[in-house]
Amino acid sequence: MPAIPHVVRRGAFYYWRRRLPSALAESRNSATLILGLGASNPRRARYLAGQISALADRCFFPAAMTSRLSQQQIQKVFRVVFTQHLDKLEAVTARERAEDDFDPEKSRRSERVMGHVYRLLETRGRAAVVDERAAAQMAAQGIAQDEIAEIAFMLDLMQRQNVAAEKKERLATLVEEVGGEPNPMNLALAQETVYRAFAEANFQSERRHDGVRVEIEKTIADILKDHAKAPRDSVDHAETRLVVAPLASSPIVVHREAAAETAEGARTEHAAPLAASAPPPPADPAPVLTPTPSPAKVARTKPLTLDEHPFVVLAEGVIKKNTDAKAWDTKTQRQVRQISRLFARLLLEQGVVEFEDIHQKHLGDLDDLFGAVAKSYGRSPRDNFRTLDQLRAIGAAKPPSERGLVAGTVNRHFSFLGQILAHIRSRGHKLDRDIDMTLMRRKSTERGRAKRGLLTKADAAAIFRLAFFTGCAGWKDDEVLIPGPHVFHRALYFATLMLHYTGARREEICGLSVHDVASVDAVIDGEIQRLHYIKIGTSEIRRIKNLYSERSVVLHPELIRLGFLDYVAAVRALGYEMVFPDLKSPTSSSPLGDRLYDELIDGLHQAIPDAKERKKVIHSMRKSFGNSLKQEGIHSEIRSDIMGHSGATPTEEIYCDAIALADMLPSIMKIPIVTTHLQPQPIRLLPWVETKLPPPFSRKRKEADGAGPGRRRTRKIKGELDRCCRVARRNFTPGRS
Repeated sequence: MPAIPHVVRRGAFYYWRRRLPSALAESRNSATLILGLGASNPRRARYLAGQISALADRCFFPAAMTSRLSQQQIQKVFRVVFTQHLDKLEAVTARERAEDDFDPEKSRRSERVMGHVYRLLETRGRAAVVDERAAAQMAAQGIAQDEIAEIAFMLDLMQRQNVAAEKKERLATLVEEVGGEPNPMNLALAQETVYRAFAEANFQSERRHDGVRVEIEKTIADILKDHAKAPRDSVDHAETRLVVAPLASSPIVVHREAAAETAEGARTEHAAPLAASAPPPPADPAPVLTPTPSPAKVARTKPLTLDEHPFVVLAEGVIKKNTDAKAWDTKTQRQVRQISRLFARLLLEQGVVEFEDIHQKHLGDLDDLFGAVAKSYGRSPRDNFRTLDQLRAIGAAKPPSERGLVAGTVNRHFSFLGQILAHIRSRGHKLDRDIDMTLMRRKSTERGRAKRGLLTKADAAAIFRLAFFTGCAGWKDDEVLIPGPHVFHRALYFATLMLHYTGARREEICGLSVHDVASVDAVIDGEIQRLHYIKIGTSEIRRIKNLYSERSVVLHPELIRLGFLDYVAAVRALGYEMVFPDLKSPTSSSPLGDRLYDELIDGLHQAIPDAKERKKVIHSMRKSFGNSLKQEGIHSEIRSDIMGHSGATPTEEIYCDAIALADMLPSIMKIPIVTTHLQPQPIRLLPWVETKLPPPFSRKRKEADGAGPGRRRTRKIKGELDRCCRVARRNFTPGRS
């Protein structure tokens, strides 16, 4: 049973609870009125609570009762919503009709089902259910039992996905547009009117599928009348103007309204690609012969795609500008494109196309969406094609700990949006001056040093005693943790060692090129010695985090003792560009470190059984490296040079060079040596690396089957919905809540 407004349960009985208006509350301690309903039955409690709430509204808020919407205003709300939803359904039907497998009966059935869903929501509220009475009423109207089951399924689905009710902001806008006050009473009336309009629009099946359009005759008569009046030697060139019909939780249909206006109006940057099909204005426009009003507007309906949305168009301009300036790498471009398109989808959901219609509340809605999606949002390419409702549903199915983007990711998204909005304003487009991106930034609830656990010396020693360091049964994933006679030199072996002895980031190590391993002669203690080091910078293999990440790090002698240089020489001799070719799959664009994570994580948990509870992850190696340097008294400026951090002051950052490799080595030697038990082994590469075969974990690309990805995705979604409907029909029992 859904929650009852203003009702709480204590033990077996229900109580009505409502905060008193400040004018009626005698003190702060008596600001709440509590009434015992004397009922343990939830249905009776709901009925009594509704009666008491209505009486309280009349007593507490007399102004709200006297400023309620009139019947004329309610009819205006109905007209607006009905027209918008009718246009949307006609556009959707037209799009479906273009498909080869279009079935008009299925389309009729779907519209009929949704019509009854909205009618139930109108008459029974957002907590409506298909009980015995509702099922009997629909059966009396000739609706089959399987269709009743589908209605119950769709109603329950909308309630679970929290899309059964309009947003308060949307309702308030409707009320204000008809001159009403957006108080609780009027919002409730508007919500019922929206449900009624949605239901009636869905029931207009004859209009969409049988061509029964009452306005056709009048439209033809008007066209013929205008045709007779128009001069034969002139062509009326119309400028395309966007008029958006904001619809609730549904794809947006944009009406392109051909308005007879002068060609002197400035065309905005984002309108140009959308109006490309309009003919250019004549060089010498024909003079107006009579002072008659503008000709009748001829409207046509066409879906506005995501790629056509002005925000996406301008965002692509920002991406191109920063890409040409080499300020954004491929990953940053992908992140900016992802967030710009997500925000545009949210704007489309709310019917916003013009820049001047973007307000602070839309950023707030985006922030709410960030809190509703799964933490894994964005990792799968399929997220770019899912609807917002699907993203919310995926998030709702996750436990609270796996839901909502972290503060750092949210702040990065809003930072990119701020740059796009600044670009839009710089191009002369009007934007709401009250938009403040700083209000959207989240403060981290956890101190930075507490986000990842440190590895103790014992933890590190346990990792390097795993079988793939000391000897394992084989190179396959299910053999590397089983003790045996084999030691394979691969990323799992040397990359893990380098994470411990260099303190570099995961991708910095995994994306090393054979040309990044170099040596130089240096004078140490009066003698010339050869120092080996790695160069970390942007390359074709991988990116670096920021400008400060570009650096050189001297290699710890322990890495050389265990044969890292011999390993690099063996890989170079085979013609590989990468130091760790076993991490790269030709059919995947995933970060190289993801493969290392997949190979290492089971061993990490075996070596440290409570690693998850203590927040011990692969990144803990880098954190432990920095902590070891600090505990050994290494100056923060030297630590920054080694780890790729910016200097804390201009003196450290600008007016100096990085520490010399010879001076860096003593600091590197402060890192605890936890691999003395390992003995150098003859270099032994993975068999498929040595023979230069494709990786065994590489997935074969799917061949084209004659249907594009959109068609295949549509078929998959339809199949899932059909399966859910079959399950719902099979398990549905009328009256069961």
